[in-house]
Amino acid sequence: MADEQKTLQQDSEFNELDLDGDGIVSDQEIKTLEAIEKRDKMDAQKKMAWVAMVSMLIFTALVFLPIFPDTRIKALADLFGLFYIGMASVCGAYMGMTAYMSKGK
Repeated sequence: MADEQKTLQQDSEFNELDLDGDGIVSDQEIKTLEAIEKRDKMDAQKKMAWVAMVSMLIFTALVFLPIFPDTRIKALADLFGLFYIGMASVCGAYMGMTAYMSKGK
């Protein structure tokens, strides 16, 4: 009974976990997939941080262009502050968690 091999259904959604195509989903294949998913998540977080940083720079450059009247900028000053706080929070959270996670290694 202990030597009996478990198998997946023919059209199972977990068939993609069989990376080497031998019909067996091994522990190593599951660990490999988890590592790939973790890397993809970290890449997405990095992209979010970069988009936040670039958007702050572009937004700052746009505000200083003469096409926006001073009255409109003064009226939206509180909203601008929230924008900068939000974008800086995304960048700071990414940098902080990256530093924290690198200490554990």
